[in-house]
Amino acid sequence: MNQSSEFYNQNKNINWTMPKAPEGITTDFEIADWLLNKSDFGWLELDITFDLDQWKKEAGDSFDYLVPHRENDSSGWNSACIHGIDIPCTGAWTNYGFTSEKDVPYKWTSLSSIAPSITEFWKNFPYEKYRRIRFMEVESGGYINPHSDMPGRLPGEENFDALEFGVPINVAIIHPKDCFMSLGGYGCVPFTEGKAFIVNIRNYHSVINNSAQSRIHLISHGIPGNRKNEFIELISRSYKKQYEKQTH
Repeated sequence: MNQSSEFYNQNKNINWTMPKAPEGITTDFEIADWLLNKSDFGWLELDITFDLDQWKKEAGDSFDYLVPHRENDSSGWNSACIHGIDIPCTGAWTNYGFTSEKDVPYKWTSLSSIAPSITEFWKNFPYEKYRRIRFMEVESGGYINPHSDMPGRLPGEENFDALEFGVPINVAIIHPKDCFMSLGGYGCVPFTEGKAFIVNIRNYHSVINNSAQSRIHLISHGIPGNRKNEFIELISRSYKKQYEKQTH
């Protein structure tokens, strides 16, 4: 807990704002490519909506399926897969005996039938296919120690291009007031229930839940594929909305 508390205290008063796109960066593709591949952004709030009350219900219905996740890095961090190898296979594919991601049998798990609204949302999201889609709980008093999820740690992640490889989408379903995700050098990601973010987890980040309630997020790892143009438009639209909001 000391690492997470110290990291939070070091970063909590930093007020990062989205930078202006460089001169000449104007098209949707140029904006998305600059933001995700070339800038040192902190987070992007996605311009999407969903039925929060229904997602809360489905998260509650899925609660008994949660299993401990990366216990060496955390306390009270639990997860369950809606899409992946299987419900309790919440880690990276290299943890389950595979030597190449192309051999991993990703699928909609039986948990997807318990979360139909969530499942339908991701089937309509501008990703062609998915790796893991997971509920991610941090229990009351729980924490995730500072770490970086820099691309390149797993086979096949070399020469990373976010517009081809995809980026994780982090959606706050239940987010208590006294729960914080700190991003090193950027401050605290402004999560509130019903908001979805792309967080630049190449930077060191940590979570601490000082509340009396569990935090429940959903993280989706997908690949744009043949829906790349839709994904690019979403990134560009979301960037413009976030930048305009902070300048008015």
